[in-house]
Order: sequence, then structure tokens, then C-alpha cells
Amino acid sequence: MKKFLTLALAAGLCAPFIVSAQEKKTPEEQFARLDKNGDKKLSKEEYLGNTEGEKKTKKEDRFKALDKDKDGFVSLEEYKDGQKKK
Repeated sequence: MKKFLTLALAAGLCAPFIVSAQEKKTPEEQFARLDKNGDKKLSKEEYLGNTEGEKKTKKEDRFKALDKDKDGFVSLEEYKDGQKKK
């Protein structure tokens, strides 16, 4: 019984790490999830989502930094370039 409890405890402690490794999305998957209308570019509204307060201000600044060509949208390439610089 003691071995079983030890094994169960060890498995329980390791489970969050296994799940978080499986949940990690590629930049393409992250971009697709954010691109609500499927037009292959992120508007500021899509990028911000329902973010509020200080986090919203930080995300607005991040959006400006990602939008290299200043067209008001973030392309997949701009998004991926920004991911590399994190």
C-alpha cells in the first residue's frame, strides 16, 4: 500500500508538467486561434481579445511592436518574428 501511495503521489506531482508540455502550441496554432475571422492577419481587436486594465495596455504596446509595417494588422510572419524575440 505504501508503494502505491508513493507512486500515486509521484504521478500526481509530474502530471502538470506533462500536460503543460502537451498544451504548448506552435506560433502558427497560436496565430490561428487569435485570427477569429480567418483573414490571415490579426487586427488589434483580435489580438487584444477581452483583455482589460494593465494587461490590455501591455498587449497594445506589444501589438504596436509586432506590427512592423504599421498597416494596423499583424501578419503571421510578423507574429512569428515577435515570438523569436521573446
